[in-house]
Amino acid sequence: MTILMADSGSTKTTWMMAEVDKGTPTVLRPCQTMGLNPLYTKPQQISGALDEVLSAVGIRDIDALYFYGAGCSGERIAMVEKALAHVLPPHTHIEVASDLLGACRALGTEICCIMGTGSIAALYDAETGYMGTACALGYILGDEGSGAYFGRRVLSDYLKDQMPQKARAAFEEEFGEITAESAIVHVYQGQFPNRYLASFAPFIGRHLDRRYCYQIAFDGVEAFFKRNIMRLQPEPTDRISFVGSVAFHLQDVISQVASLHGLQVGTFLQEPIEGLVEYHKKKK
Repeated sequence: MTILMADSGSTKTTWMMAEVDKGTPTVLRPCQTMGLNPLYTKPQQISGALDEVLSAVGIRDIDALYFYGAGCSGERIAMVEKALAHVLPPHTHIEVASDLLGACRALGTEICCIMGTGSIAALYDAETGYMGTACALGYILGDEGSGAYFGRRVLSDYLKDQMPQKARAAFEEEFGEITAESAIVHVYQGQFPNRYLASFAPFIGRHLDRRYCYQIAFDGVEAFFKRNIMRLQPEPTDRISFVGSVAFHLQDVISQVASLHGLQVGTFLQEPIEGLVEYHKKKK
C-alpha cells in the first residue's frame, strides 16, 4: 500500500511517500514545497505543489493521501480536498485534517503543542482520538511563542532602537540593515507577513547566550504556557510534547518554564512527519 503524507505549515510543507504493507515502512522519498495554508494560498497552488511532488518521486498511482495542514478547518477542508483530488487518480483515499491533529497523532502524548511559524496546544486522548484545543487566533491575535511572535518582537526592537548595541550589531550581520519602510511593505502589503516575521525568529535561538535574547525567549514561552497550555488544565503527570522548529531549538527554555509550572515535558520533534508514518502504518 503506497501512501503519501503531508505536514503543511505556513512556511513549508514536508511530504513523505511510504510503502506500509508489512514490516518497517519503506520511505520512498521525502521532499518539501511551499507552505500550503489555505488561508493564504489558492487551490491551484495546492494542486501545483502536489503535482510537483508526484513528478519528483515518479509515482502517481497512490492508495491514500493524508494531508495535515495549518488553516485546515471548517469549509477550507473541502477546498483543500478538491484541490488535491484534481491531481490524483479517482480511487485515491484523501483525508485532510489540521496540522494540530497531525502533531497529536505523531506525538501521542496527553498535551501536544505546535511551536513553529504559528503556535497552538491541544489536550489529546490517543485511544479515543478526542482533541480539545486552546483557542487559535493566528499571528495577529495569538500565536504566543511562535516564530512570527518572536520575529515581530525582535524586528520591532530593531526598528525602534530597543536592542542592546551588541545584539543590534549581530542582527545586522545576519540580516543586513532593515528600514522601517521595507518592513512595513512586507508586513502590511506582502502576501505572507507571518512568514516574513518568522524569518527573524532564528536569531533568538542562535543567541540565547545573550541576556536580551534569552529574556525574549523566556517571556514568549511563558506566554505560550499561560495563554495556551494552562487553559487546558494539565495534570502534573501529563506529558507535554512539542513539534516545530521553534520548540526544537528552545528545548531548554521550555523545560525551565514547564518546571516552574510543575509540569513535565516529553518529546520534541522538529517535524512530525516520521511519527505520522508510524501512526498510519498501525492504522492501515
